[in-house]
Amino acid sequence: MIQQYSKQAGQLWKANPLFSIIAVLATALTITFVMVLYMVYAFRTTDMNPEINRSRTLYSGRGYSYMSKDRSQSNTGMSYTVAKNIFGGLQHAETVSYLVNKGEGAGFVGTSRANFEKKIVSPVDDNYFRIFSFNFIAGGPFTPEQADAVRREAIITDKVAMQFFNTTNVIGKNIMIMFTDYKITGVVQSVSSLFNKAYSDVWTVADKNAMNWGPDYSEGLLGNCLVAVTAKKGSSLKALQKEIDENITALNNNLREFTFEQTMHTQAQANFFEGDRINPIQIFIILILILLIVPAINMSGLLSTQMKKRSSEIGIRKSYGASNVQIGGQLLFENLLLTLAGGIIGLLLSIITVLLFKNTLLGDIMTVNVMESFRLPLTAFFKPLLFVSAFVFSLFINLLSAVIPVWNVSRTAIIETIKGE
Repeated sequence: MIQQYSKQAGQLWKANPLFSIIAVLATALTITFVMVLYMVYAFRTTDMNPEINRSRTLYSGRGYSYMSKDRSQSNTGMSYTVAKNIFGGLQHAETVSYLVNKGEGAGFVGTSRANFEKKIVSPVDDNYFRIFSFNFIAGGPFTPEQADAVRREAIITDKVAMQFFNTTNVIGKNIMIMFTDYKITGVVQSVSSLFNKAYSDVWTVADKNAMNWGPDYSEGLLGNCLVAVTAKKGSSLKALQKEIDENITALNNNLREFTFEQTMHTQAQANFFEGDRINPIQIFIILILILLIVPAINMSGLLSTQMKKRSSEIGIRKSYGASNVQIGGQLLFENLLLTLAGGIIGLLLSIITVLLFKNTLLGDIMTVNVMESFRLPLTAFFKPLLFVSAFVFSLFINLLSAVIPVWNVSRTAIIETIKGE
């Protein structure tokens, strides 16, 4: 029976090529849009090296303070002292890293004043390398002793090592950062600039005292400190956020004239949206449902028109003894074949689209600054469960859109179908 249905579906394709092409393209484009949208979201939010703790990490904003009485003397920035007050001793936190806002991150790096280039330089503490995972080719991450001593030591990528030294065997050698000598203590495998929270060319030990912009100004609130904090396994981000909010309230209760505000972001909020009231997951689910359901409604109308054109054919088959189940099964099988063809094309198009337009779809200011096309990890493209789930859901929606037209035409009386009514 399946072989017979396949032959009839082939004949339908030849007899109605325009309808078949439209049906296949509609499914293919729907799958493509859904997959690209989901892939973009997954690439920026799913736990993967080096950002292995995305799902349980909160990132601080720069902080904001002002005079409580009239909101004057407003300034952006958070000092290390204030950050320590808020994030130190959190019961729901596993790791807290204090780092300097790298912003656009351009710094002069080289081996001499005559041999240097702008690179991304990130001042961090030792906990940074517990939140983010890097493959160390030589040396190791900063130790607590290095961080406390604020030594002029640096970790560089293999790409930087090869550029300036033509080898990755550079432990103990000096490299100039902003025309100051730093000792190289580690070399890591470079990662894609897609990972904008972890990406850098060079990491130095952050001077925590330098993160304070003056204890006598704005009650010591101002500085250039940022914080990344991971929740303990078993603790939720909501519980961690609540504890942080309580500490901010306690801080403000002890301030004399100023009020301090700090906004925390999840990985999704940091990459896509701002604001606590916006749920990125809900927004993406709504967009995906729209992309799936709207084309399905249009296809249902298109199928209804096609069924009316085939009413005489269906009437003749019924007059020769074909049952409603047989006719309905054939029509649904034809739609299934068209959906399968569209699904396969859609999956291929989604991968090709991301590959060709990855800078536009996935890039941000960090990608622009490094002035190169970033590499995507191969594992990002080989997620069978992701592809199968989107395809099965799209297949379900498409078949569902065909049920009503098929049901109507299969239940119509023989004389009416032969007359084309």
